[in-house]
Amino acid sequence: MSKPPAGRPISVPTPIKRRGSRFYYLRVKVPQGAREALGRTELWQSLETEDLAVARARALVEAGRMRQQIEAARRNPDGTRKDTKGDPTADQRKAEAWWAERRLPDPHRPGRYLIPEELEESWEASVEGLLGEPVNEDDGISAPRYDAERERAALTLVGKVTGDMVPISEELGRYMDQEGVRASYAARTRTAAKALTDWLIANRHADNIHAVTGRVADQFADSAASGRTVQTLNSYISALSAYWSWLRRRHIVASNPWAGLSRREVDRSANAAKRPFTDDEIVALLSGPAKAPLRDMMLLAALTGMRQAEIGNLRVRDAEGGVFVISKSKTTAGERSVPIHSDLTGLVARRAEGKAPDDYLLEELTAPASRPERRGYKVAEWFTAYRRDLGLDARKAGRRQSDADFHSFRRWFATKAEQAGQPPHLISAVLGHKEGRQGMTLGVYSGGPSLDQRRSVVEAVSLPASVLA
Repeated sequence: MSKPPAGRPISVPTPIKRRGSRFYYLRVKVPQGAREALGRTELWQSLETEDLAVARARALVEAGRMRQQIEAARRNPDGTRKDTKGDPTADQRKAEAWWAERRLPDPHRPGRYLIPEELEESWEASVEGLLGEPVNEDDGISAPRYDAERERAALTLVGKVTGDMVPISEELGRYMDQEGVRASYAARTRTAAKALTDWLIANRHADNIHAVTGRVADQFADSAASGRTVQTLNSYISALSAYWSWLRRRHIVASNPWAGLSRREVDRSANAAKRPFTDDEIVALLSGPAKAPLRDMMLLAALTGMRQAEIGNLRVRDAEGGVFVISKSKTTAGERSVPIHSDLTGLVARRAEGKAPDDYLLEELTAPASRPERRGYKVAEWFTAYRRDLGLDARKAGRRQSDADFHSFRRWFATKAEQAGQPPHLISAVLGHKEGRQGMTLGVYSGGPSLDQRRSVVEAVSLPASVLA
């Protein structure tokens, strides 16, 4: 049988000679957390001897002094480590893997494990190896105290091997792989899991699946409701419930505390309806002091009817041949080609100049790391601030939100196309809607309107004459 992993011995760097010096030196790398305080990535110390044997003897003392210097630099005033991220050490990972292969399921507690009797001494040795030596002197009275990082690693090892502590995100990867979770739902699940983890730690609970009882889950839902819509909160609860159901099927937890916790939608009828922009608002928005990315986004939205994310994902190759090719959209019907309005040809040429085909048309836009498809997600914030600066924040009595938002450019486009006498089914095709194209004839048999028909819809929409395009 292979031996259980033990604690890692402390090594002493080998003395080396620097170029141009006759003395041996000691070089110690500075960890990330201490570099700012020390102002360097390496520490060098002359051992003031040409004799290698003497240098090695002196290195024992100097290495300890240099490590003390580094340790002082990497700690905060309260004694905590600046660069501590809660990740397990290499020794801990090695020990976890070794013991995970040898532990036995606890027949009385689902998801928990026991150490085989014949390995109990080795188990204690592994834990003690991670703990290291006590940092206080043995006076026969005080309990031993250990280095905080080593103690945390040892406690985490015990919790993970016995199953008493399973971090919230510990099984997420396996869950998503086995269940084939699609990308958008996976991102939502990770977001919900992180929100739960942050809340548990902030509220003095452990980052532990077993800490989430029904009462704790309900408290998290109440807290998470602040600042989030009911739809967003319920999407968190739904994602966590699906994860816990899988954990239960894998005998990691005994029950699903998220079942039945979804919140009811509060009647917000006073905030429900949004409207298109008026022509006067279009003039004010497109003639105002908007920054270039926002102004181009507004023009594109007004003269194509495209959604915010559809515009954000446009690449140079998607704007060739006189059409915008939308390959990523909210719906399948949204994947379409939209003729480029004659008033947008200059904008497109300017944006495409000098760029490679795979470059984004609006390169200034960004996306969250977890949702790369949401390029331009910040535009809504920019637009809200810009609209309010212009004094365009009309809302009906009792409403918390403005009557119009960035999506109102899309509403304005649809309105203008209809007022110009364009057939509803053609407007739907340009906007990427199923409505207007349902039924056997258009929904099944028809291959869709021609490019000329769609171009007639786009060109039927004109900006007000006073807009400085």
